[in-house]
Amino acid sequence: MKLFLASSLDKTLPFLRPLLGNKPATKVALIANASDNATEETWWVDADRNKFKELGYVTTNVDLRTISANKLTQVLKEVDILHVAGGSVFYLVGLIKKREFENIITDAIKSGSVIYTGTSAGSMIVSRSIAMFAFDEEEKEFLADVPDQKGLGLINFGIVPHCNNAEFISEYGKIVEHLPTHTEPLIFLQDTQAAWVEDDMIKIISAQ
Repeated sequence: MKLFLASSLDKTLPFLRPLLGNKPATKVALIANASDNATEETWWVDADRNKFKELGYVTTNVDLRTISANKLTQVLKEVDILHVAGGSVFYLVGLIKKREFENIITDAIKSGSVIYTGTSAGSMIVSRSIAMFAFDEEEKEFLADVPDQKGLGLINFGIVPHCNNAEFISEYGKIVEHLPTHTEPLIFLQDTQAAWVEDDMIKIISAQ
């Protein structure tokens, strides 16, 4: 199982190939559904897609709202990397579970069939719990989509991205405020950092 959990993939993607021993891994299935309800232009999705293209990767867009289970299974057999871009954590997890795609995605990652990469929410959803992010005002309209507040359960810690970005001070202040009532270990990442998970090993990658 290999996961590259970034705060901002466009700033850290160049570090992925060396982690793989520079073995070919160029075909990417890109899921951008976390931004389905964004009220602004989704520049962060474009940033991820453009960085993949710049570095020679070939991306295929996957829309979880319309793809069938059989087609998703087939796509994951044909690509090297599954990338999930940023946006709403609760909406994205809710969509995956509503469409009954959770096992398809997690089985492909656990088996090593695909390498998982994520930006922001894409990195946050793979933890056992997403409860800490229920305090984000932008997530409130989607909380009912995941009543048990459980993520995909691939890792036993949570990712808190964008920690050097002042725009997130208010939301993260609420997370820190509620730390005494939550036991999930957390890794706080700046936009130039990523957590590399290879089976039971965790390594923090930094561009600085």
